[in-house]
Amino acid sequence: MDKESLKASIVIGIIGMILISVIYFRPVSIERNYSGYMYAQNNEFGKSTEIKLVGELKKKLSLNYVFTGSIEVDGVKENVILKRIWAKNNIFKTVGYSAFIESKNTKTGQYEVNGTLNTSKNFNDIIIKLDKIDIKYNGEYTICGPSSNSEEAKSIILKMKKTIKI
Repeated sequence: MDKESLKASIVIGIIGMILISVIYFRPVSIERNYSGYMYAQNNEFGKSTEIKLVGELKKKLSLNYVFTGSIEVDGVKENVILKRIWAKNNIFKTVGYSAFIESKNTKTGQYEVNGTLNTSKNFNDIIIKLDKIDIKYNGEYTICGPSSNSEEAKSIILKMKKTIKI
């Protein structure tokens, strides 16, 4: 192989790697609407609700994918940053995404946890706990989607407990 062929091969290889990197690391826009069900363990109250998840999934070279966006449930909207959850003993397999929903206390300057959000790896299932919903309905509520009754909601929780360990 002569010098010109070697140079051309190297240039083509570098261009190919750059092109693959640009395509792979491009943020993926995600917008999901779920029909959800909100229920409390300690009372009979349950309610159907709409859940809206909007944001971008950014892939990183370190394989720590991050979803940045917002969640809206029953008139309550919160900003979220979801982190990738790895499968046990397999750093290349995602089992889902999880985050604490936080807000900054203006008086103390500290961040306070206002809820949690867990999703399946493909964002098809979602489990939410929000303090604002608990205060609004005076109880401790779990919101699951997609579901239309407490049995479907509980089955989503059981399914995600097996994979995510929530």
